[in-house]
Amino acid sequence: MRFDPRGRWNRLRTRWGGRRWHRLRKLVAASLLITAAVMAARPDAAEPRAEPPPPSAPLPFTGDLSSAAVPVRLADTGVAELLSPGMRVDVVTLDQTEQLRKVLASMAIVLTVRPPPASAGRLPGAGNGPLVVLSLPEETAREVAALSLRNPVAVTLR
Repeated sequence: MRFDPRGRWNRLRTRWGGRRWHRLRKLVAASLLITAAVMAARPDAAEPRAEPPPPSAPLPFTGDLSSAAVPVRLADTGVAELLSPGMRVDVVTLDQTEQLRKVLASMAIVLTVRPPPASAGRLPGAGNGPLVVLSLPEETAREVAALSLRNPVAVTLR
C-alpha cells in the first residue's frame, strides 16, 4: 500500500530528512561534544576540596594552667629554623655582670616560631630574626622576659 505524497497524512508528518533538520542535528551533536569535553576537563564539583592550611599551627596545650607564654628573640637566628612547635628546649643567657652563663629555664615548650616582620628593618630598635614563643611557668617566665631584653638568649635543644 502506497501513500499519496500529496495526501493528508504526508502533509502532517514532519520531514526529518530536510536541510534544516540536518543542520539542527549537526548543531546539537557539536554542542553535546563541546559540553562533554568541558565536563571532562573540569574537576568534579562533588569532589571535596582540600582546605587551606591555617595561618599558623595551633598552639599545643601543655596541661599546666600556671604557665605563661614568653616571646624571645634568639642570639643565633639560625637556631630558630631548627625549632618546631612542641619541642622542649633549655633557655640560656650570658650574664654580663658576672661573666657566667646562666640557665634561665629548663624544659621550656616551643609554642610557635614567627618569622620577622617585613618592616622590621625600617623600625629603630626592631629585633632581627624570628620570634620564638615559649611556654614557661609564671615565675620563670617573668625572669626570662626581663633578662631577654638585656642579654642575648640562646636555646639548647632536647
